[in-house]
Order: sequence, then structure tokens, then C-alpha cells
Amino acid sequence: MRELSLFTGAGGGLLASILLGWRCVGAVEIDSYCCQVLAQRQTEGHLDEFPIWNMDIREFNQRVAPQYQGMVDVITAGFPCQPFSTAGKGLGEADERNMWPATIDALRIVRPEFALLENVPALLAHEYARTIYRDLAESGFDARWRVLSAAELGAPHLRKRLWIVAADANSKQEHTEHSRPDRHCEQQGRPIAGGTEASRQTNGETCYNNVSRHGQTVADSDRKGLEDGTQGHRQAEEDDPQRLRLPAQRHGGWWEVEPDVGRVANEVASRLDRLRALGNGQVPIVAATAWRILT
Repeated sequence: MRELSLFTGAGGGLLASILLGWRCVGAVEIDSYCCQVLAQRQTEGHLDEFPIWNMDIREFNQRVAPQYQGMVDVITAGFPCQPFSTAGKGLGEADERNMWPATIDALRIVRPEFALLENVPALLAHEYARTIYRDLAESGFDARWRVLSAAELGAPHLRKRLWIVAADANSKQEHTEHSRPDRHCEQQGRPIAGGTEASRQTNGETCYNNVSRHGQTVADSDRKGLEDGTQGHRQAEEDDPQRLRLPAQRHGGWWEVEPDVGRVANEVASRLDRLRALGNGQVPIVAATAWRILT
């Protein structure tokens, strides 16, 4: 599937997309350091090339998002968790860092078939969760959720996260068909801004611009999410642990490609930038597994 990534960070979620066989057609990230990391990963060949929009998502919605209509099958967004977390004082709507309104605006403008959303589990107990589900419903999306931790997949750390999959309720075709990226493997996502330079200036904002490609099938499209909103995760006996894992996991090898959460790469940027990017990042195998379970 063709993915538009919001709040991309340093690209942990994009690694999940690779596991799922998706291809990214654009990434939006306000942090310049993270954008530099993404561009470097493209140069190194770890990520395919796609436009990297170094701007506030609200600016993106106004200036760029309309150009993505008809080009995107899934929007991924780990919108900022501070408004809902204990550490962030849980101010919700009153928190200036609340980017949910901009996130739902992006969904309304681009109109993807799906959205994969990520946040902290504390959001479930926050009154603002009703706003999020209401906004999705009013925008024509059905939603289901699950709390999934890295530890459940064998990681040495807990890192619980809330995952929400929203699907277009008005789609005329079966969602299971749309969840398979081979439908679009021949439709290349055109760059939003022209040129082949690693970066360029667009109205004062940096766009790391390239092209995109990808496409393989996604398994387990018949998996169902939770119907009971009082519990955020399935019990172990309800799922076959081997089925939740990607092929490399079943052979015991997937964690070899997962960096330790505390690891710091030898980059030019400051240690603080690197640690912040790691702390805000997603564990790729968890994001991919959440998608498999909820679709």
C-alpha cells in the first residue's frame, strides 16, 4: 500500500512499513535532525526514496496535503502523546502540543482507505479519547484498537503503546482487499516537488525530495480487533503467538535487526537529539504486528 507518514520521527514506523510491504510516498516531520536522519537512511539505501516534508503538520495540511488526494492508501501517525500522558500532565485539548485536530484534518483532506494511529495507553482513560473516536466516526472511519507492548513480542523492554486502525466505512470494496499492497505495485507515487536533489527549499521549508517504490502482500487480513472497549489487549491464549510474528520472528532472528532502545549511533548530531529520536520512536515489529492484528 502507498503510505503517507505523519510525525515520522527518525523512521521507526517506516521500518514497520517495510516489514508490511508498503511503500512510502511522503513523510512529514517538523524536527530537522530527524529529517536529516531520514535523508541519510535514504542515501545509505536503508529506506527507499520519497519526499520528506520538514514542516509543521498544520502547514503541510494547508500547502501540500491536497496534492496527495488519490495517492495514499494509508496514513500513519504517532501523534504527540504529551497531552494524554501522565508525564505531560494530561491536559488534553488544552495542551498546545495536541496535534490530533491536525491529524484528523489530514485524514479528511487526503481521504486514505486506512489510518494506523499510535499513542500512549493512557489515552484510553482520558476523556479526549471520546473526541478522537467521534472525529473518526464523523469523518467516515470505523475504528478498532489494541494495546500492544514490545515485551509481548520478546523485546527486553516493555514499551506499551495504543494502536488504532481506522478504516473508511464508505469504501465500496472489501477492506481486506485494500490491505494488500499488490493492488498498487505498478502505480508509482509521483514526487510532490520536482527534482532529484537530496534537499531543496520550498517557501522557506526544507523538502528532502525523492521518488518512491515498493509492494508486497500483507498476510492475516482476516484478523479482528477487540470489540470490548474495556480491555486493550487480547489474552495470550486467544492468539497463536507464532501467527502474530513475521516470518523472520518465527525463526528467532527478528530481534537481531532491532536496535537496543538505549543504543546511540555515532552520528554528527548531538547525543540529546539522538536520545530524543529514540525515545519518541516506534518499535517496527510492534507497529507491524498491531496492523496485522487489527486488519
